[in-house]
Amino acid sequence: MACSGDETKKPKTRVPRSMIATVTVNATMMFAYLIPLLYSLGNLDQVTNTVTKLPVIEVYYQATKSKHATNLLMFMMLLIVYISLVNMFASVSRLIWSFATDKGLPFSPFFARIHPKLGIPLNGLNLIAVICILLAIIPAFNSTAFYALISLPLISLYISYFIPILFILIRKLQGRHPPYGPFKLGHWGIPLNLFSLVYILFMISFMALPTFRPVNASNMNYAGPLILAVIVIALGDWFISGRHRFQVPTMRHQRES
Repeated sequence: MACSGDETKKPKTRVPRSMIATVTVNATMMFAYLIPLLYSLGNLDQVTNTVTKLPVIEVYYQATKSKHATNLLMFMMLLIVYISLVNMFASVSRLIWSFATDKGLPFSPFFARIHPKLGIPLNGLNLIAVICILLAIIPAFNSTAFYALISLPLISLYISYFIPILFILIRKLQGRHPPYGPFKLGHWGIPLNLFSLVYILFMISFMALPTFRPVNASNMNYAGPLILAVIVIALGDWFISGRHRFQVPTMRHQRES
């Protein structure tokens, strides 16, 4: 959220509130969507073994008994996905640009460029497009590798939560916590930090487990080895050149007014 904080007035309060509001609204809407979906599953065997490889299509068809209605519902879903992808591309390309300006990426000068006419980080946007195209091609050759790759962001997200919570907790236990901002948990801080760490470890341990037995090369969950490979590559980049080029990000503008 560092790049968002640079561009937001009163980021210490507005950025956390926007994050909480986003999670709350999305969770509420997803719950409202899942309840009727689960009650409309129909024949579970047909849903899980559908030839379309998209169980939701079979659910819609069994619920409506109409191909036209199923196509309409799928179009509505794809429209939402398309709109979300536009926002995601804009957000992620902005994150790549922000990280590149701090020289945190290999070839940072290239990804830190802003297109002179379009005014956007076009190189970062192209990088995302190439990655998405490659991810779309992989299932045609190896579905196991694809599922491992799409599970990687979720494990990475939990790890990104774990690290700052761990170090904040250590600072609290040492009595060296930096000055608090507008939000403070008080006496509940340390117990909630401990609960968060245990919960994250619990979730990560299950995400790395195989989903079928007996385990073989085709149904093995490669998310664990893959995240280890990413960590090794990141550490290698850090020790080779990253520690020399990286600049700790700071707020470029004070916009608390």
